Amino acid sequence: MDSVDIDAGERPEIAEVSRFVRLDRLSALLAIVFVIIANGVVLRIGQAWIILPFLALLVAALFVAEVLLESGRLLRALGMIAFGNWVVAIAVPVLFPFLWPVMALTVLMPMVLASPHLSKPQIGPAIVLTALVACVVGAIGLSNDDGGVIDDIDDAAEFVLVLGALTAQTIPIGLIAWQHNARQRQHVVGLSELNRDLRASEVELATSRNRVVEAADYERRRIERDLHDGAQQSLVALGLRLRLLESRGYDDPGLPESITSLISGLDEAVAEVRELSHGIYPPLLQTRGLPDALAAVARKSPLEVRTDIADIGRLDERCETALYFAALEALTNAAKHATGATVELRLWRHDGQVAVSVIDDGPGFDVGTQSESHGLLNMRDRLAAVGGTVAIESTPNHGTTVTATLPVDVWEPS
Repeated sequence: MDSVDIDAGERPEIAEVSRFVRLDRLSALLAIVFVIIANGVVLRIGQAWIILPFLALLVAALFVAEVLLESGRLLRALGMIAFGNWVVAIAVPVLFPFLWPVMALTVLMPMVLASPHLSKPQIGPAIVLTALVACVVGAIGLSNDDGGVIDDIDDAAEFVLVLGALTAQTIPIGLIAWQHNARQRQHVVGLSELNRDLRASEVELATSRNRVVEAADYERRRIERDLHDGAQQSLVALGLRLRLLESRGYDDPGLPESITSLISGLDEAVAEVRELSHGIYPPLLQTRGLPDALAAVARKSPLEVRTDIADIGRLDERCETALYFAALEALTNAAKHATGATVELRLWRHDGQVAVSVIDDGPGFDVGTQSESHGLLNMRDRLAAVGGTVAIESTPNHGTTVTATLPVDVWEPS
């Protein structure tokens, strides 16, 4: 006994069998009309009306099958389809023996329809039962080839009946074949889509692995840049301050205070190395934002640094980091190449962009002829990664201006 499927209407096999039931019922109704018209008007075959009750029984069986399908009882519905068609297939050769080959098709039709829905234990008995019914149909037709219940009819009428019966049985069988072919095509399409999904998953997996490798390489390069642009620059600045202190002589009354300041700066540099070695942003930048972090950098510089730092609020971490290290690199370069110069550090925001500039009045250089240092290349890479740019303006004896600009609106939540 087959179970009831609560959502039977959505099962594709139910829909296929339902289409067949409707078409088979239409064929049976047309056959009833044909027999009535042929018996009374065209062929005038006496006693042909005897087939009408069997056709009516087929129509009734198909109605029952449709009700069973609506409740999800597929196997019972297939049984009713077979019963109705087999009754007609057995009755017709009794009246028209020459139609028994066509009725053999009628016997096979329910089996063809049911075959995709039968389990292995069910398919054997179904084949045996179909073969027995087909043998009965053949035996009836062959034993009644002298005319059967109805008197022998002329060749023209026989030709019309055979042609009509063949046509009537070919259409439902063709529908079954079409449905099965459509199901196979859907299965092939499903397999193709699954194959494409698997290939896409393979590509995505390979891409993901590449991203992991690239991210690891990028992270190593980032830490290298942070160490270079952060802690190393602080240590370079400490070294410059030590040289300035050495040039002042050991009898300078401010020596103890300077040494204390250097020790403090060294402690900060060590702390920064410790933080950056773990891939963490400079603590002040992380906790208080870019304006305070830049102000702290300006205070630690060995040069005289005037500041014009606007309160721009907090930015995306990537933006703050890129601008911070750009300013740090520019200040470090000024300390290296513009000893004794006055530097101005500016930070402002305008029209969705944030910019930081380091302007010194040192010796300057020819931008067109001098190659960029590793630090400047890192600065450009940092800004480019977040959509920013770096502009360097300098001429000999007229100082240098380094400006990093970043569109921050695209990084802010809408």
